[in-house]
Amino acid sequence: MSVIYDNFPSLPAAFFEIASQQPERIVYRQAIIDESDSPERVRPWYSRKYSEVRERVVKLAHFLRSVGVVPGDKVAIVSSSRPEWMEADLAILCVGAVSVSVYQSLPYDDVGYILFDSDSKVVFAENQEQIDKLTRLMAAPVTIPATEERSETQAQIGLKRIICFEEASEHPLVSQFQDIVAGSAAGEIDTFRSLKPDDLAALVYTSGTTGPPKGVMQTHRNHLSNVRQAVHSGLTNDESAILVFLPLAHAFAKLMGYIGFLTPAHLCFAGIGDKKSSVLRPDSVTKDIREAGATIVPVVPRLLEKMQSGIQEKARGSGIAGRLLGLTLRSAHEVYEARTHRRSPGMLAMIAFQGTAPLRKKIRKQLFGENFIYSISGGAKLNPETARFFDALEIEILEGYGLTETCVATNVNRLGSKKIGSVGPVLADDIELLITDDGEICFRGPNIAKGYYNRDSATRASWDKDGWFHTGDLGELDEKNFLAIVGRKKDIIVTSYGKNVAPEDIEAKMKSSQYISQVVLVGDGKPFCAALVSIDPVAVGAWAKKLGYGGDSRELVELPQVKDLIWKEVEKVNADLANYESVKKIALVPEDFTVENGMLTPTFKVKRKVAMEVYQKQIDGMYSAE
Repeated sequence: MSVIYDNFPSLPAAFFEIASQQPERIVYRQAIIDESDSPERVRPWYSRKYSEVRERVVKLAHFLRSVGVVPGDKVAIVSSSRPEWMEADLAILCVGAVSVSVYQSLPYDDVGYILFDSDSKVVFAENQEQIDKLTRLMAAPVTIPATEERSETQAQIGLKRIICFEEASEHPLVSQFQDIVAGSAAGEIDTFRSLKPDDLAALVYTSGTTGPPKGVMQTHRNHLSNVRQAVHSGLTNDESAILVFLPLAHAFAKLMGYIGFLTPAHLCFAGIGDKKSSVLRPDSVTKDIREAGATIVPVVPRLLEKMQSGIQEKARGSGIAGRLLGLTLRSAHEVYEARTHRRSPGMLAMIAFQGTAPLRKKIRKQLFGENFIYSISGGAKLNPETARFFDALEIEILEGYGLTETCVATNVNRLGSKKIGSVGPVLADDIELLITDDGEICFRGPNIAKGYYNRDSATRASWDKDGWFHTGDLGELDEKNFLAIVGRKKDIIVTSYGKNVAPEDIEAKMKSSQYISQVVLVGDGKPFCAALVSIDPVAVGAWAKKLGYGGDSRELVELPQVKDLIWKEVEKVNADLANYESVKKIALVPEDFTVENGMLTPTFKVKRKVAMEVYQKQIDGMYSAE
């Protein structure tokens, strides 16, 4: 199906066009988790066609109009990824309103900030957990942090209607999603026909690593252009099946959602195991990834790092299975290194490599399923060592790049044409890329968002008068225009000796250790670099148990033996670093960085400023003797 997606005036116009052309085509499938579910049992999956999804979207749109939603209103979605999320999003757009994405993992006060900032009065909520956040916000004022345009204030969130995806306790403001879509057929919805390409479609809030999240103003043109750019680049085709388990509140996952709803490619959604809570169940998601039959699996680097650690841990196990897996990894690595450096592998390595081919195929199937073709890694920089690990196992990982403000993907490696350590060339010719004299990456094109909602100062700081968006990331282009991300401009550490250190690559190398979970490099204005390190409690716990030690993370980090173990891992990294960028001291922190304790964003980026504030005493201790 050859379509120029950004020829449509709006996202709903594109959706209704494909729904009318291919009403029997599958839009999405989802795993069913019921009482009979077990790890051994293959889950059943249900599917919906365009004709069915179209009817559900129209019913939702009519309901939104009935509760007073008019063009330009903001309607929020607080939920993990599921088909209802995308249906709600399209229904919001159908009535000319603006969709506001809210991560389901955010605490209630952060949800309150986004609802206040966006002025959202109607909310789609996933389940009772999210309803409880909303009712708490309506019951008492919440602190709204200061921005450049306004002072800190107290606000009580007022809502007109909450629409819940799952069954929830009765409340005068709560309506049930399933009751709405099961209702009698509604007439046509035509409000969207007055929409124009540059009308606001969505507010997607940044992850808030450096302050209060900013609402990025994305237009219908932005999204439609990016769908066209992704499809015409060859990343997807009519037969693609895309797995969706990353949060749709994140622009990367939402692009995949639109590709599934606006093109013949279809989506595969992970099952919902807990109807009351939005807490992620990694074992359940892993099962669905394996059984979905998806051809494309979008991931974040942290998931790949966890997969790598899990495989390596099993390879260290005793018994035949562990030894065979170890042989598989070693032979794959040796052959890969030989081929990468254009030399012939050793005979024994080649024999082992050929003999373990079925095991490599089994690993790929166990991780990504029978029909897997490739995974797109986005949302953060992928450690090149992790990329090479999967490449050696013949598991195709294509690293890409984009920001909420670039709505979303700008660069990606392609099948048969990739360069590890880079995020590839631009998706399309109409995405302009500029590297400034100081190394900052800038973009211009039809996918670039309009600016930040209610944040004029921040908008002026990032969008220049010529229309270039300044990403704040530092990058380099090679002779083939493959882009490599060097680091974050604001994160660059300048030591007291005037040496510039980009922390991201060093942190990634340290995190490649099975024993290290998270790292924050410090040293700005100091004579040397040091690091805050959180341990991987499972790997370190297993290591300590063999030596007769036990305890949780807080107890383990106090053991001199654990400190020595982590320091040896750091020294391995230091061996490949210049003296001025090597880590001279470390401080083990008592707990891992998580979304719940405020150290990670919902997309698993470390909030460096928060971590450094919480552990300022430990940082001072590393420099106290200097």
